[in-house]
Amino acid sequence: MRQPQTLLPLVAAVVLFSPALVACIWDSDTLAAERARFPEIAELITGSFARHSKEFHAWRLLRSEALIAEQKGQPATFDDLAVSQHKLGDHKAAIATMEKKELLFPGQYETLSNLGTFYIYTGELDKAQQFIRKALVINANAHFGREKYQLWLVEWLQQRKSAPKTVEDQDPWGFAMGKPHGFAEFIAKRERGLNQTQVVTGLTLTPKQQSDALRGLMGMMWFADFDNPVLLEALGDVLIAGEITSNAAQLAALSYLHASQVAPDVSEKTRLRKFFEAAGKTTMNFKTTSFEELLKRGLTKGKAYYEGVRNDEIEWLKQGVDVEIEFQKKYLRP
Repeated sequence: MRQPQTLLPLVAAVVLFSPALVACIWDSDTLAAERARFPEIAELITGSFARHSKEFHAWRLLRSEALIAEQKGQPATFDDLAVSQHKLGDHKAAIATMEKKELLFPGQYETLSNLGTFYIYTGELDKAQQFIRKALVINANAHFGREKYQLWLVEWLQQRKSAPKTVEDQDPWGFAMGKPHGFAEFIAKRERGLNQTQVVTGLTLTPKQQSDALRGLMGMMWFADFDNPVLLEALGDVLIAGEITSNAAQLAALSYLHASQVAPDVSEKTRLRKFFEAAGKTTMNFKTTSFEELLKRGLTKGKAYYEGVRNDEIEWLKQGVDVEIEFQKKYLRP
């Protein structure tokens, strides 16, 4: 795969933790070191990775519809059609396509998984949970185990609808000191089989649990929406969990900052902005403007990268070649 352009490291970043006078100093390569431990995270936060254009999905939608009309469509053709309908914003049509596929080819994992995803976008979280659970019964390890985290994300969203605001929503310094917060706390309790209402001292994510959760979230961002505020917040929660020597507070700050910029309303923007500032303050001489400029440059590069892919796909469409094959040859094969 062609390597996407990367974020520049923050200059002269020295991190100091310490209401308890326990300090830890980082050198100027802090962000670069975080990126080395968590490769591709910065690119996902800023959209600097290969993804299909709207023009591609419009082309594949027409091609899939034609194959199905000619009765040449295999199960995967229905999946292609539904995903392209979804990517073009017609989530109800995508659900209808999967329902038709279920009648023709019943009980397939892909059908159930797609329905679970599409119902998230229509706001029908109970139905989303229902179909994701069914998909997990068929194949719990599909997509490198990503499905489990999608289910937990839906459950977390449902919990947040009815739960009162937490202390961290008003004063998020505690989670910036390594305590699992938000989605990371939800995962840690799920992994230990605990009730989400239980108050637990010393709750942690193991390195493997954190790594697996990051991989699940990265998959959702890669294949769904890199600029979804819920995914960006959840990513920040998992990145900042743990001790200063093993977490990625600056990447978390960038993720929270991006989430605050794309959040749907003022209250959410304000809440996520507090998370950004708390994560950022783990760096001595923290300046919001430095992170804002860093994110702005990254998003500009991400947009340019996407436009390059889009221009390629438009050119392939003009040439009348198989856009999917050309995309895979240029961007997905080493």
